[in-house]
Amino acid sequence: MKKVILSVAVVLSAIGMANAAEKIITLDLTKSTTALEFDATNGMWTGTYNDEETSVDSQCFSFIHSSMGEYKTWWGFTASNSTDNVRKDDTMTYQFSNMAMGGIVLNEDGTVKTDEYGAPVTGKDVPYMVGYYGEYFSKRPTDMVFADGKAHEAVGVYVNLNSYPYYCIEYGDAFARAFTNGDKYTLTIHGVAADETEKTVEVTLASYTNGDLTINRGWKYVDLSSLGEVNELYFTMSSTDSGAYGMNTPAYFCLDKLMVKEASESGISGVAAADAKISYDRASGIVSIDGAGFAMICDVAGVTLMSGEASTFDISALPAGVYIVKAGNRSVKIAK
Repeated sequence: MKKVILSVAVVLSAIGMANAAEKIITLDLTKSTTALEFDATNGMWTGTYNDEETSVDSQCFSFIHSSMGEYKTWWGFTASNSTDNVRKDDTMTYQFSNMAMGGIVLNEDGTVKTDEYGAPVTGKDVPYMVGYYGEYFSKRPTDMVFADGKAHEAVGVYVNLNSYPYYCIEYGDAFARAFTNGDKYTLTIHGVAADETEKTVEVTLASYTNGDLTINRGWKYVDLSSLGEVNELYFTMSSTDSGAYGMNTPAYFCLDKLMVKEASESGISGVAAADAKISYDRASGIVSIDGAGFAMICDVAGVTLMSGEASTFDISALPAGVYIVKAGNRSVKIAK
């Protein structure tokens, strides 16, 4: 027997009240500062294979994107507005779609719109994020940092199964087998604090237990409050259908309406967030740090390239690309 989870919406009214009271910032890709145009055939962001594009930015959110356009390969995050969740013989053609058939609609006050059953309303052409966990490309291949450089308190996010793994889990394909008893497919959300410590939240997107396949089809709300104050979020995936070269189940998921609020400006962590300043002079290749006793520069894979107590770092010798500078409670993305 297959059990399909359409949505989890028990806490939506509480979230709506909190939005107004606590000034929660909710991801809304219609406000994106990255120019988002979409392919008419498959709904993907037309910059997906453009090697010059480095992120999808909206409000305070910066979703890291990487690609090798020559090989039609991408990893990290891209955007989509596809509403087509129909199963296809060529599985790669629907890697940009989700099973809920679109992104989540917001009310005029910025809260999530719900139907008569309390489930999130999806809308045609409402954009959402698609994540691909390309674990061989980098340490943190599916990464999100804050474009405003501030620490934020994690609140919640909606996640959904991408159509590609959904049908592989149910039917299998040339690379992945259909799930059987004992199989499980999970998404883990990692919150990285200013001191590089991590907390995680695990989400089960599909599981086969006692003869029943339970598989997520609608937008599922995930409470992220246990992650606390974070400088960065990154996402990993796992499947029991794995082999010598990693997961056989395609490592895709969809994300929408990520919610955070700015970290408190009171207390020790607030002082650190307020005092630390990061600036970058592209002409000289110098990163300047003010108000923090320690800083580090990482690549988008999460590898630390430079660190120390210096007030300046010369990155002129590093290859062109995107880097993350972390100091105090600040985390800033720079493009060299």
